[in-house]
Amino acid sequence: MRISKILLAATLLVSACSKVDNINPNVPTSVNPGVVLPQIFYNASNTLVNNAFELNNELIQYTCMNNTFTEVQRFKLLPANSNGIWNLYNRFRDLNDIIRMSEENPDLVNYAAIARLMKVYIFSVLTDTYGDIPYTESGKGASDNEFTPKYDTQEEIYRGMLEELKQISASINTTGTLLYGGDPVYSGNMTKWLKFSNSLRLRLLMRVSGKMSTAVSEINEMLSSPANYPLMENNSDNLVYRYSGSLPDANPLSPTYVRDFDFKYKSVSAFIVDSLKKFNDSRLMQFARPTNASAGTANPEYVGLPNSLPVTESANYNGGYNFQSYLGTRFQSNTEPAIWMTVAEVLLLKAEAAQKGFYVADAEELYENGIKASFEYWGAQFSESYLQQEGVKYDQSLSKIYLQKFFALFFTGMEAWNEYRRTGYPLLVPGPTNVNDGKIPTRIPYPLSEQSLNRINYNEAAARMGGDNMNHRMWWQP
Repeated sequence: MRISKILLAATLLVSACSKVDNINPNVPTSVNPGVVLPQIFYNASNTLVNNAFELNNELIQYTCMNNTFTEVQRFKLLPANSNGIWNLYNRFRDLNDIIRMSEENPDLVNYAAIARLMKVYIFSVLTDTYGDIPYTESGKGASDNEFTPKYDTQEEIYRGMLEELKQISASINTTGTLLYGGDPVYSGNMTKWLKFSNSLRLRLLMRVSGKMSTAVSEINEMLSSPANYPLMENNSDNLVYRYSGSLPDANPLSPTYVRDFDFKYKSVSAFIVDSLKKFNDSRLMQFARPTNASAGTANPEYVGLPNSLPVTESANYNGGYNFQSYLGTRFQSNTEPAIWMTVAEVLLLKAEAAQKGFYVADAEELYENGIKASFEYWGAQFSESYLQQEGVKYDQSLSKIYLQKFFALFFTGMEAWNEYRRTGYPLLVPGPTNVNDGKIPTRIPYPLSEQSLNRINYNEAAARMGGDNMNHRMWWQP
């Protein structure tokens, strides 16, 4: 059913334009929202997966290429490295149509809530990638005679997103339904959408907790009143897009879309392999493959590749390609889900908040439950003894919470990079061929299209940041 909806939506929607918010007035605005939503989820999920694969995982030392395609792990970031993230703006045309439909038909209020939630999520991805972006004027187009939206500051954007999330949560009718179906994530369960809304708000509040004066009190209010602010509770609450596996609704890393050559040479980084091996962490067997030389033997070996080695040294590391571990084959499955947010992240955010004294709760219990939820999501074997190991056992240190969150966020869009920039953990050491003076980049340069299509506003935003460079810090960074 989902694939038929996607194909139908594809016939109704024009292809995405490269210009931000370029709305075609000839496109129908009264398309059934149950038809449009699956296509939006599909497209946005593809962007999250592709950028986890190409950007996040290499910036944060989850993976690295072991051939000549080493620009990202060497931090040679260019406008082209935005890899389609800016084109998430093109999802707003259809989301805005859904919101407008609900204004005319009160029975569609829950569709509007979902559409608004997706907009906030997308805005958070955009601003956390670039910094200042079009926000208040985003969504305008031909009907408004506005093709060059101004860039808002990241502080203004965060305040707007957090206020919007409060309003969305208040608008959700948990006893209502989705009149036309079309929810590929929660099948119309609006209580789960409410949990996601509050969980996303917690993520963003924790991100700005050191910068926004009201953030800690809002976190306390939310977490101290679970009946009023329900959050994700278990893995059934995760926001993940589950590809059907039938074309075109297949994971974008599947062999249909990605050359096996590109996937084959995506090694798992030595940092995460060694960290997981240190704790005998079975998630390693989900994230990585054993070396080709040891696969199928009684003693499979996992060997990570250090990031940004010289090309020849990388190719010959540990004896060559057959003696290095590559990214797990599950990530090339047609049906591997796209991860937007999981309960493991939520529990570890709550553990951090409790440890920092933002609210009263058992931080150790939350920490351990977050670890268990991550193991469960990945289908990794878990033993209670894991929690008692040195380096894992809870001792009130934030660094342990941050390390476990690093493990739990594997392949979750750009989120691990976000958390690294916020917390400074884990303690990553850039490789020897990095071209950024040993600094992990803090942003991606704007796409070249903005320099030509929205030059005045682009120049103003770049000037505020001291230039369109990859080392300008996010407003929310300590």
